[in-house]
Amino acid sequence: MRTIALAVMAVTAISFSLNVTALNAKESDGRAGNWKKGAQGAPNLEKARKLVKDKPDSADAHNDLGWALRQNGKMKEAENELRKALELDDKIPYAHSNLSVVLLDTGRPDEAIKEGRRACAIDEKQAIYHVVLGNALAAKKDYEKAANEYNYALQLKPDYENALYNLGRILYDQGKRAEAGSVLGEALKLDPDDGRVLEILDKIVEK
Repeated sequence: MRTIALAVMAVTAISFSLNVTALNAKESDGRAGNWKKGAQGAPNLEKARKLVKDKPDSADAHNDLGWALRQNGKMKEAENELRKALELDDKIPYAHSNLSVVLLDTGRPDEAIKEGRRACAIDEKQAIYHVVLGNALAAKKDYEKAANEYNYALQLKPDYENALYNLGRILYDQGKRAEAGSVLGEALKLDPDDGRVLEILDKIVEK
């Protein structure tokens, strides 16, 4: 099937526009998401708990613990920690973005959209926040606005494989197979081992 998936890049050579997500996106400290493998990094859970104990008034500490909890499947605790971070400092965009992810994980896309928009409003230059918002909008089937967010993320970071994957995914969901194949082909160039991309490309060829 992999050969089939790779072949679709040639048969779906249609141009697409990049004109128009969290994931702890503080890239300066090395904890930005590893989107290529579909898993975002997080601080060690026990170390994050200790940091909150040592610095209970640190919004960053609560944010990091919230994301570590999410990565360990502890969604309610994660939400509580992220909300605590925002009580301490409502202007840290990564906590809003992380909370958006948790809310979407727990089936609350409307709330996720609100938090995603808040993150983008605080710092519109972080591509990861736009992908997170796009994912929440896509969950509501608001595909046009979701595509705008993914495309804006790609304007900011043209080699953003996860943005390409999500854009291709919603194009496929809308039945736009040729456009989806083109976008996913670009994603595959950046990460030939992304199983999510290969799965959709195989489906496009099979049809």
